[in-house]
Amino acid sequence: MAVEDGAALAELLSNIQSKDQIQAAMRIFEKERLVRTSQMQQASAINGKLWHFADGPEQQARDEAMRSEVEGRWYSESPNQWSDPVTANWCYGYDAEKQVAKAWEERCSSSKL
Repeated sequence: MAVEDGAALAELLSNIQSKDQIQAAMRIFEKERLVRTSQMQQASAINGKLWHFADGPEQQARDEAMRSEVEGRWYSESPNQWSDPVTANWCYGYDAEKQVAKAWEERCSSSKL
C-alpha cells in the first residue's frame, strides 16, 4: 500500500499547476486511496480467517480446494486469494497512478477544481 500511495501521490502532484490545486489533489488522493486500502484490508481479513480454520470440515474443504495448487498442477481458481488468478490480478495488477490520473482528469473536465 505504501508503494501505491507514493505512486498515486507523485502522479497527482505532477499534475498541479498552481498551489491552489493542492487541496483538490489531496482530496482525490484521500478518496481514491481510501477505497483501495479498504478493499485490501477486507481481503486481508478474509485471508486471515481462511488460513486459521480449526481442524475440521472447513479446513478440510479448504485444503481439498487447494490440492491442485499445492501439488503443482494447473488450476483456474483457488481459495488462496494471493495465488488465485482473479484475485492476484486485482491485487497486483492495480495501477494506482492510472486510477488517480483518471480521477484528476474527471475532476478537471468537470471544472470542480
